Amino acid sequence: MIAEANLIRPTSYLHNILDTPEHPDLRRLTALVQNLFRVPVAYFALLGGADRVLARIGSGTEYADCLGVLRLDKLLAEPQLVRDPACDLPPGTDLRDLRFAASALLQSTSGVQFGVLVIADRVPRPEFSLADFCALGELAGVMAAKMELRLVASQALELELALRDSCRHFYGIADFAPVPLIYSSADGSSTFVNRAWLDFSGRTVEQERANGWVSLIHPGYRRAVVRQCRQAFLARGAFSAEAPVRRRDGVYRWMLGKAVPRFREDGSFDGFVSCLIDMADFRGAGGRGSRP
Repeated sequence: MIAEANLIRPTSYLHNILDTPEHPDLRRLTALVQNLFRVPVAYFALLGGADRVLARIGSGTEYADCLGVLRLDKLLAEPQLVRDPACDLPPGTDLRDLRFAASALLQSTSGVQFGVLVIADRVPRPEFSLADFCALGELAGVMAAKMELRLVASQALELELALRDSCRHFYGIADFAPVPLIYSSADGSSTFVNRAWLDFSGRTVEQERANGWVSLIHPGYRRAVVRQCRQAFLARGAFSAEAPVRRRDGVYRWMLGKAVPRFREDGSFDGFVSCLIDMADFRGAGGRGSRP
């Protein structure tokens, strides 16, 4: 039995294949195979696991039960060729009225097995040559390569959707945080600010795109804070800075900003998440809590 790890698992891509552009492509290719080899049976058996066919697409699928005597594990291990059941199959094997069958693996270049391409005929085909057999394999390989590209695209889309869900979950939690939060991308631009920051600044999300928060820092401190931010982005390290920041009512509040870097699973830098703490609440209402 072929190792199960090499088999493609049931995914939304395979389960929904009948509703995607892949299905007409498979039907066109099986029709081409049927015409090229002049056989009444030509179909793809797509796998959903080590011993389970998820779907069959093509012509002559009503013969699937009797072709099942060509055991799936053997079909997956290597291409099969039966020119004449009387000679090429064990005694007592019943292919009903079929007298010829051949199979080719739907296997990607990376070793992922999607299933098998099967052709069959009601008459013996002793003239079916090794070149014909290789041509059948080449056609299966072309379709497997196309399916691999579609699978990669499908998995990429699923990953993107999962990341979006994760981000939405994070943003939903961040909006309940009692302190202002700013989410920055790898290029330093702000991609998200939470509700506490919008309440503090009195600005809209659109105004905070890129680096809108910089304009709220007191002019006397702005250059130094921006320089610290740039150095931290270059170093990919945590940093903190203190400066007066203008509140929605025009009053400058002395704020402590703390930022930590974020990294993806592959170790690449993904930006910073920063929080701001109103230090005036700790230092008293006078002095730095008023207009500088």
